[in-house]
Amino acid sequence: MPGPEDGVGLSNPVPTSTDSPEALSKSYSCVVCHKRKVKCDRKDPCSNCERASVECIYRPPPPPRRRKREHDLDENASQSREKSRRHGTDSSHMINNNQRSSVPLHSVQSPHKGQAAGSGRMIMKDGKSVYIDNTLWTTVSHELTNASDVINDASDGGDGNVSEDDIDGTDMLLGLGTKECLTNIHPSPLHIFKLWQTFLENVNPLIKLLHTPTVQPQILEAMSDLPKAGKELETLMCSIYCISLASIPAGDVEKAFGETKRKLLSRYRRGAQISFRKVSLLRTSSIRVLQAFMLYLLSLRGSSDPHTIWTLSGVALRISQRIGIHRDGSAFGLSAFETEMRRRIWFQLIIIDSTSAQFCGVATSPFLATADTQPPTNANDSDLDPRMTEPPPEKAGATEMIFCLTRAEFGKWLRRWGKRYGDANSPWEFLSSSSMTLRQKDEAIDEFESIVESKFLRFCDPSIPLHLATTVMARSAVHYARLTAHHPRQYQDSTFQVPQKEKDIIYVNCLKMAEYANFAQINPSIQRFIWHMVNHMPWDAMIFMLSEMRNRSDPEEKSMVWQIIGDIYGRYLRQMTKSTHVPLHNALQNLIVKTWRAYIDGCNKGNRVPTPCPEIVSTLLEKADSSCSTEKQMVKGDSRMAELGRQFEELPSQSIPNEYLGSGPEDINFLLTDSPNWNEWDNLLNHFQESLLDDTALFSGS
Repeated sequence: MPGPEDGVGLSNPVPTSTDSPEALSKSYSCVVCHKRKVKCDRKDPCSNCERASVECIYRPPPPPRRRKREHDLDENASQSREKSRRHGTDSSHMINNNQRSSVPLHSVQSPHKGQAAGSGRMIMKDGKSVYIDNTLWTTVSHELTNASDVINDASDGGDGNVSEDDIDGTDMLLGLGTKECLTNIHPSPLHIFKLWQTFLENVNPLIKLLHTPTVQPQILEAMSDLPKAGKELETLMCSIYCISLASIPAGDVEKAFGETKRKLLSRYRRGAQISFRKVSLLRTSSIRVLQAFMLYLLSLRGSSDPHTIWTLSGVALRISQRIGIHRDGSAFGLSAFETEMRRRIWFQLIIIDSTSAQFCGVATSPFLATADTQPPTNANDSDLDPRMTEPPPEKAGATEMIFCLTRAEFGKWLRRWGKRYGDANSPWEFLSSSSMTLRQKDEAIDEFESIVESKFLRFCDPSIPLHLATTVMARSAVHYARLTAHHPRQYQDSTFQVPQKEKDIIYVNCLKMAEYANFAQINPSIQRFIWHMVNHMPWDAMIFMLSEMRNRSDPEEKSMVWQIIGDIYGRYLRQMTKSTHVPLHNALQNLIVKTWRAYIDGCNKGNRVPTPCPEIVSTLLEKADSSCSTEKQMVKGDSRMAELGRQFEELPSQSIPNEYLGSGPEDINFLLTDSPNWNEWDNLLNHFQESLLDDTALFSGS
């Protein structure tokens, strides 16, 4: 009987010195030849590895999967749909996922022929995705037999158990974890329904992040049994609470919900933060979690400084890069529905990042330049369906996407001209760059105005709130672009005297910007969208108009300017939730008082009746010198104006209390010159942005 020493019965017999290479040939290629996609002679070592002087490794391929019969696939699909219904998984991400979840990696994400997808790979599973374009990762990914090896987060579908020693950075972003149950934070079903309706009316038309026909049934079902709601859906609901409340005036919140807006926002922000920890925000592969985080960022804009929003938008950009939102889904075989939703998410994320970067005075992310995601289609939600096999048809005229597409058109125009004449990472740069003449800049702005008028504005019906908001936004953008192109700060020499013709152009565009800003604040049909404009104060326009008013001769124009400035600034101060004693406010209030006094003096000399003093100006004058009875009479428009004018000339030019001057008279010396010093004003504007709010308020839920 042969024994073990004879090598019989051993699963891996040890070769002897007499064994030939042919006796060791394999039935499969070595790892190196497989990666290089070259023919392997299957010897040990193979000739290719021997020539390259690299280690030759043979690794058995994964065993072939049993081919499921059609009956089995139908049964699995039914189970998958039932699971997604219980957990609130977005059906937009479930197309063919029952087949995708268990297939080898390389068969999931090959680009369609004829479409440039670069060297990257899109890995899909259960509505989640990971995009990899690193050479090492794309090579090794062929060795991973299941998408779960790459898609590894604690959102729906995972166990969510994270070791205490597992440091994922979430605590650094959201504070220390808590065992608090979200069920106790959710509002009542009636209030959930009210907040969802508020979202549909106030928020969704301006951002279009969600496909409401798909999401609404899931939210309504979750309302009836919150403990069974999936973690991703719960995260989305908490963010909807936050952004919906942020869009409602404080008085209306208390009437509708019986609690103060501040208290409710604190509760729901805490709930959002807890939910983000539960789904491991910083390592998520879920589009739904990304949508929730973007809504959360938008809800913070009215109570946070732009630097914080800009930093947090960087987190959102990194998540989107991981998911592959920056690559157009059509190049990776994604469904038409999922491709369209990814496009909407990407373009809204660009807007969040770009606007916060602009407020911070920094360039946009260079990463954006590598994106190839196409603009969203001009189509309504009703034109989209998770089961659709063809892209939605592009409509002519106005759709639900009109606001979003108009903003996207503006960004596209900025990037195109910025790349041609300025810095591609700072698209606004070309408007203040010396590489273009003023005539060329005006022609570029005329081009945008023509495009947006022909593609969108000519279809707008002013009786429809969304169309009216779109018109106000687009035309304000045109006037802002012209102001930027002609702005005095483009002249490096601060002593340079801007020609009066240029001043007239700047003044007209400033006035138009202020008019649109005021209109948006007072028009009842677009009050629901005011939350979106909360940080868009036309500071430059107000400063220039106040500084230039002494050179204007039209009394009716001056009266209109005073009324607009009084309305805008007075309303702004009433809405401020913290002290207004910051340098920018001090300087602007001093400029208002100085300009009003000069205006009254001009009326006296020309024997004209001044416009009634705006309430905010009257308040500033009283604070400037509450004991000056002659000034009080002047504000009331007393008939002894000529005499008061002479007395006014004798008043000290800096009779404003120190609390409004900052640290002393030297703080406002630049206000006393004939033309504004824009370097000083820019310093004040930058300081103001940095002082809006302490970052810790975002993470404490306060």
